[in-house]
Amino acid sequence: MKVYLSSTLLAVFLQISNLATATLVAAERSAQKAQLSTTINAMTALPASAKPMTVMADVHGDYQTMITLLQAGKIIDEKLNWIAGDRIFVSLGDLLDRGPDSRKILDFFMQLEVQAEKAGGAFYMVLGNHEVMNIRGDLRYVSDAEYASFADIELAEKRQSVYQDFLDYSSLKDNAESKAKFTNLYPLGYFGLVQAYSPDGHYGRWLLSKDFILSQQNKLFAHGGFSPKLLATGLSEQQLNQQFRDELTQYATLWRELTEAGLFKYYFNKLDRHDVAQSLIDGKIRSRALNKRSIRKKAREFITLSDSLIFDSFGPTWYRGNMYCHEFSEELTVDHALNYFNANQIFLGHTPDKSRLVRSRFDGKVIMLDTGMLQSHYKGHPSLVQIDTAGLKVLNLHDSANTQPTPDPVRKPLYANDLGDAQLAPFYQKAKVVEEKTLGDFYTRPLRLTFELDGKQRRAIFKYLDTDPKLEDKRWKRIGNYADRFVYDIAAYKLDRLLGLNMVPFTMEYRYKNMKGILQYWIEDSVSKSELIQEKRKLSGFCSQKSSRDIMQIFDWLIHNEDRNTGNELYTEKNAQLWLIDHTRAFRVKNALFQNERFKPPTKISFSFQKALQALNREELNKALGDYLQSQQINSILKRRDNIIEYFDKG
Repeated sequence: MKVYLSSTLLAVFLQISNLATATLVAAERSAQKAQLSTTINAMTALPASAKPMTVMADVHGDYQTMITLLQAGKIIDEKLNWIAGDRIFVSLGDLLDRGPDSRKILDFFMQLEVQAEKAGGAFYMVLGNHEVMNIRGDLRYVSDAEYASFADIELAEKRQSVYQDFLDYSSLKDNAESKAKFTNLYPLGYFGLVQAYSPDGHYGRWLLSKDFILSQQNKLFAHGGFSPKLLATGLSEQQLNQQFRDELTQYATLWRELTEAGLFKYYFNKLDRHDVAQSLIDGKIRSRALNKRSIRKKAREFITLSDSLIFDSFGPTWYRGNMYCHEFSEELTVDHALNYFNANQIFLGHTPDKSRLVRSRFDGKVIMLDTGMLQSHYKGHPSLVQIDTAGLKVLNLHDSANTQPTPDPVRKPLYANDLGDAQLAPFYQKAKVVEEKTLGDFYTRPLRLTFELDGKQRRAIFKYLDTDPKLEDKRWKRIGNYADRFVYDIAAYKLDRLLGLNMVPFTMEYRYKNMKGILQYWIEDSVSKSELIQEKRKLSGFCSQKSSRDIMQIFDWLIHNEDRNTGNELYTEKNAQLWLIDHTRAFRVKNALFQNERFKPPTKISFSFQKALQALNREELNKALGDYLQSQQINSILKRRDNIIEYFDKG
């Protein structure tokens, strides 16, 4: 018997229910965090014979905050001297840019490195993308204060020489206006900085003695991350570091030589340089002074070096896939990297998030340390991690209670503006519909509704077609074992969340104009695979579409969704994240794993995805899906799950 509540009683019931659910969720999250902390500490803990370690990332010119943090971490004393004994201290790069005191920071670490070695400890540093940028002359993030700090070593004759070239090149007269334009292009100290970061400059030499990838005591360090492209080189840690060091040195040297020769201007960006060098090679530059065999040879070498992996978004200083891509696909890359370099944990900088906290992914296999230290720019929470025989401990200058990394979601960002399911549900419940549009290009002709609440608008798709109302309460009698039902979209969403996929957009039951249906979050700025094929274009991003589609295929096997096509394979334009929509014809009572000619079957499954599949049980499925599916359908989910596990075990 079904009981119907009045609207007032229903509101009270929902409030109590939501409170109970929130309390339960909070308790579950607390337990999960405690379990994760235990896992991370067990993974991180060093043997008694090992040296304790401290790791820090992304200072970005904030000297004073960094000093305060290192003093709090007992690395240095009040006189800025090393007091950490035999401890290993690792910087994950990006000491430079944006903040005012990059040079001061370099001087400090050059001195600290010597002190640490004398005390039996060590200072190590992996180069970040901003160190690489300064060495190669990509100065777009250098602040005026940074330039000014190099004014004392800038040669007056050098500045005058470039100024005269600027006047000649721009057809300008020497006057106050021209000098102002020149200073805007080349702030005071510009040429001192360029020289200091050259391969034979004071700071360039020191930085180029550092590595790009570092392994110590079974821990693996890089600024950005470890991509499949990096691992596919087959090179060892030592070989990779030497290759990247050589290529960066050669590029930086050639850039300066070709600029001195007149082929480039100092302010040319990296694309300008590439195009101008290519124009010289192609014979499009007629200058006799530049059309020398030696200069053309250098231009060809420069073009080749421009394509080095160290400058690529999949290189170790730039890659963000370990932080952003779906855990169920990226875990294969992370595990490969750990095995490749014989490590058990990865430490990265490069990518802060809005929390500005130390975070973890892959059950603690990856620790992310960029917390936005530079106060003037990021206003973050300066933090470092300390590693010893007890495990890992976070030191957060702003919050002494923050001692463990915060677990990240399976992929980031989940939705635009850092929204999540918890924010969307109350929005759609309270918001008013201000616009309605029928989507005629869909068979079921759903409605796209625009909601507004407190000046904010969000869209959602409303589906209402149900070929078999209340089928979940009946015996299965459909000819061909087929039905087209809006409730299957919410069943797919709930199963997606049980597995921890987060690839089906937020979905909820909803009634509109006396029609019962479901509401699903509209993924803004998205494009279907069909559109990509028709427009003959590819999306950029760190995340492999093949890996994402493998997850999609496994999920479709699980729910027996043979209706997947390139029209309901959706990608966000900005980051190429895959979203799975339109599951109204899924959940058939069939146990075999179907073949879809549109997609190649996957050959691998991550440990986490397989573990999530194995964790599914009848009680859990009945609780989550019992209102939408009948027992035969739930039985088939479990049988197909077993077949999926067997498929990969055999593979």
